[in-house]
Amino acid sequence: MKHSFNIIMPDYDKNSRVFIELPFNVWDLFNKKGAMKVKGSINNVPYECALIPRGNGIYLFPINKKIIQKARASVGDTLNVTMELADNNKNEDNKQKVNEVKKYRKIESINYMQQPNSKACGQACIAMLAGVNIEEVIKVMHTKGSTTIGQLIEALDYYEIRHSERNKRISKKNPNYSETCILTVHMPNYSHWVLYFKGKFYDPEFGVLEECHPDGKITSYLEIYLE
Repeated sequence: MKHSFNIIMPDYDKNSRVFIELPFNVWDLFNKKGAMKVKGSINNVPYECALIPRGNGIYLFPINKKIIQKARASVGDTLNVTMELADNNKNEDNKQKVNEVKKYRKIESINYMQQPNSKACGQACIAMLAGVNIEEVIKVMHTKGSTTIGQLIEALDYYEIRHSERNKRISKKNPNYSETCILTVHMPNYSHWVLYFKGKFYDPEFGVLEECHPDGKITSYLEIYLE
């Protein structure tokens, strides 16, 4: 079923995509959870894309700059959007995945970066993976404070860093994390993001460690693919 709604065009970096939080619960609307591809039109300009999950049915709607230009959308404009689930065509999906792999960022090494404040550990992890300064990541993520797994996934997509579709919990059945990943670490009074890369913990708060900080407990991880 095709759905119609309006959204306001926010301010954005003119050299990249814009990410807009959808004004409804996507799980309820499409009766579906997890990864989701949609298609439709923006001001009568056709599009097709994958929504970016932020948890609990909230998704980000990425619009690339070509669509923005064709739709003649300016900051503050009301955009008329139609949206429906894309056709489940495996061949087309495979073609798209091949094209996506070609543009993914290749990660060969990590330069350690310390978080600039007590809450920007997520931004520091993204900066280390992307090889950019933390101030840029803060601008891209629109926050210098605490971040969610959905915000990290959004930033990884922005920097074209390939990753698993979801955060995986550590358990007796799944006790190990991957060679490169963003770890969820529970400290005594707060949760913390730590980058794990080839045997070392690039902890934005405590430095480069051979082992996870002794006060921390690793509870889950988001796998990062190096190429």
